Amino acid sequence: MSGTALPADANRDALKRAAAEAAVELVEDGMVVGLGTGSTAAFAVEALARRHRQGLRFVGIPTSERTAAQARAAGIPLSSFAEHRQIDLTIDGADEVERGTLNLIKGLGGALLREKIVANASRRLAIVVDGAKLVDRLGTHAPVPVEVVAFGLEVTRAALEVFAAEVRPRLSPSGDLFVTDGGNRILDCSFAGPIADPARLEDRIRRVVGVVESGLFISRADPVFVADGQGVHRLDSARAHRGYPPVLVVMGVSGAGKSTVAEELAARLGWPFEEGDALHPEANVAKMHAGVPLTDADREPWLESVAAWIDAQRAAGQPGIITCSALKRSYRRIVVGNRPEVRLVYLRGSRDVMADHLAKRSGHFMPASLLQSQIDTLEEPGPDEEPLIVDVGPAASQVADEIIRLLGASATLRPGGTRG
Repeated sequence: MSGTALPADANRDALKRAAAEAAVELVEDGMVVGLGTGSTAAFAVEALARRHRQGLRFVGIPTSERTAAQARAAGIPLSSFAEHRQIDLTIDGADEVERGTLNLIKGLGGALLREKIVANASRRLAIVVDGAKLVDRLGTHAPVPVEVVAFGLEVTRAALEVFAAEVRPRLSPSGDLFVTDGGNRILDCSFAGPIADPARLEDRIRRVVGVVESGLFISRADPVFVADGQGVHRLDSARAHRGYPPVLVVMGVSGAGKSTVAEELAARLGWPFEEGDALHPEANVAKMHAGVPLTDADREPWLESVAAWIDAQRAAGQPGIITCSALKRSYRRIVVGNRPEVRLVYLRGSRDVMADHLAKRSGHFMPASLLQSQIDTLEEPGPDEEPLIVDVGPAASQVADEIIRLLGASATLRPGGTRG
């Protein structure tokens, strides 16, 4: 798509409205929807309000007080994280979108912290922008907003100036320091040219004491709706295109109910199921039975066996489901690697829930005493790994229902593993 010159503001708003309408078409009955902040997101809220009046049932979680006020006035029912820990879809705008990666700069509207909290809790983040926001590299036009605590603002600014070319405190229209909904301040950081490694920069900013969050959104957006002089275009993340048939890796700490949920899935979908623990070498089983945590070296041959089972399913053109704790990212690199068919299903729950499950389990070589070591080892999968995250606690059949619903949101699946 070319960087076509945009028409006057009225026409630009009409294009952004059309792009927002396209994004809102992703909303389905029963969804929890994140409501973004900014002029483009406001068009999405308008479109959502109209669909709600037409009978679509959903609840919204707003990213700012401004958006909450607009949604209430429009009759959109609102909720919060107290009722919903996960959001099905968030629709928001962006200040820059990097072509290809769909990495973002957000936060010029002043709501970056809440926007990132909502994005992180979302299964999908749809972005709506006009064509002027598309860039080859982030930082081409927009600064990176950094939300910081008010105390020690000058010290935090000095720390950022070590690697930023310019750091400017955000001001309100009255000339005072801008105050976010969370009571923080914003420093707008410009760098010497476009940002070559935004993921590394995000990490470096995060390590500065006093920083709350940055406006770099890495590996989160999919899809992006772009409005330009030729109309509305949809850009999909490369991560969205998966191979078929799918292989599910049901992961989580001991006591998450991986085997029970996987068996329920296998029964519902008619896919082959393998109990990953059955692939452990005898030496590993003996150590765990004795209450001795496994080392990375102990786990490596087991993880390779899990990967071999997955590759056998792929070679046979068959779907599959396998359980594997997959606690560390390095373990998941062995199991998932560059296999596009593999999808992580992360069963997430509190320590109390896991301990309760373990107390009711009998005949397994993994003792309850090792639960804490697994929790300590766990590195939860990040957005770039595109996990399906499901909270455990409900009955296994309900957890399986949710997993199947999430799978259906990305592809229509049939028991044979084909795409509908």
